Amino acid sequence: MKIKTKVYVHFTKYTSAAKGGEYEVFSVKLDDSSYRSFVNEQEIEIEVEDGYDPRAQQIAALEALKQKVMADFQKSVTDINRQISMLQALEHTA
Repeated sequence: MKIKTKVYVHFTKYTSAAKGGEYEVFSVKLDDSSYRSFVNEQEIEIEVEDGYDPRAQQIAALEALKQKVMADFQKSVTDINRQISMLQALEHTA
């Protein structure tokens, strides 16, 4: 299946770039700045697999997020337990 979409071409040159710059394509038109300028807008056609189903990728992203949240939670619990232990140690020495 082919889909049509509009893209916006910009020319970007950062001061750290050795020579010239590069053309970048965005889905939105960005404001001109000291390092980036709008070049033009194009309508392009993209081939997408018939019956594309994003659910497998969405599930994988959610599983990764779940692992991160669980790791962050475990780190928080460990930090709290460490603080409790320190306070209890102070309590016994006082």
